[in-house]
Amino acid sequence: MIVAPVLTLGLVAIVPTFGRAQSTSLPDKGQKITVTGCFTQGVIGHDPDERFVLAKPIVGTVPSVAEATCMASSTDQMVKLQDLHGPRLGSAQMGRWLTIYGRLESNNRKDGLREIHVKSFSLVPVVIPPPAVAVITPAPEPAPAVETPPPAPQVAEAAPAPMPEPAPVATSGVRKHLPKTATSVPFFGLIGFLSIAGGLMLHLFTKRTVEQA
Repeated sequence: MIVAPVLTLGLVAIVPTFGRAQSTSLPDKGQKITVTGCFTQGVIGHDPDERFVLAKPIVGTVPSVAEATCMASSTDQMVKLQDLHGPRLGSAQMGRWLTIYGRLESNNRKDGLREIHVKSFSLVPVVIPPPAVAVITPAPEPAPAVETPPPAPQVAEAAPAPMPEPAPVATSGVRKHLPKTATSVPFFGLIGFLSIAGGLMLHLFTKRTVEQA
């Protein structure tokens, strides 16, 4: 495809359709110009004869086109070509994409038709794009199933051990009553022992007093 801004050179028709040219995008004065387009024949304006024209023209050059041949229709824009004998431009190049180097005529026609006097031309290189290759994307592999481990058996918690009762704390004071298990025998034994000891000490004291006398 040709990639460039298309000049609004005019509405031109192929036989038997006719159209009126428009040239608002071209400079009014004649000057050197380079135009690329489809080289063909057509009827321009009210001229009954077929003329060599450049259809689908763009200003400048293009690196390449995707098709070797080209065709024009009644809706395509065109510009008339003059002086084709010198560069040997004719029927042999019909239906080809060309780059025309020449001089643009001044805009002095009432019908607005523009002409280019051809100095030289060159064929536009054809580069056919490779066919599109369908890319098949493999289906994603399913993710491996993850086994869920069985829940751990619940262990019944042991009941807490009962708290030991606090040991009785000794308190000051005198018991008013003896325990039921106590008896008065030890108390009487203690009195008897003290009486014997007192009598023995009194006997020893008396004996010693007698001896000293």
